[in-house]
Amino acid sequence: MIQPTVRGRKLPLTDFEGDDWIPGSGGKSVTCMDTACGRMLAFATNGYVTLDGKTIRAAVHPHDTDGITMDQASAAIHALTARTIVQHRGWPLANVKTQLKWARGLIVVGMYSAIPRAYRHQAGADFAHAMWVSHTSAATGNARLWDPLNPAIHEYGRWVPASVVWAFMDTLGNQCGYIPLEPL
Repeated sequence: MIQPTVRGRKLPLTDFEGDDWIPGSGGKSVTCMDTACGRMLAFATNGYVTLDGKTIRAAVHPHDTDGITMDQASAAIHALTARTIVQHRGWPLANVKTQLKWARGLIVVGMYSAIPRAYRHQAGADFAHAMWVSHTSAATGNARLWDPLNPAIHEYGRWVPASVVWAFMDTLGNQCGYIPLEPL
């Protein structure tokens, strides 16, 4: 498959958190924030810097065997690349929609159970989760979503109804973040 682009920017491949073994995690997948932030970083740099979730997790200090916060991910990315995540809590939906309309990308946080089963990659869903969205399509009303629980590592995200993303974000107060896009 040819690598797709949006507004001239390369879309990154999916990064599956299930292959990120974290010592002390008891075999649980706990790198959704790391993985979502890695996709944002790849997009922001147009593929120049592409970090796997496990690479970002290794730079988190002190080490954490559970899911991490966006603050922790931002500090790790800054240590690795001198870039940081611009974070928002309670960001108005209008701002979220504008960010995605212009294909600027957004790390989104919410309760996985808010995602309808048809769009989830596992049945159990009672946990906070982070994903990455590259953009929305005005023509279809869909959003291009990268779910770290998606094992399809040869794909470039997938289209879901944008309303699914809005409902997901609403569960944890519209927490989101992005890395500013670098010039093409």
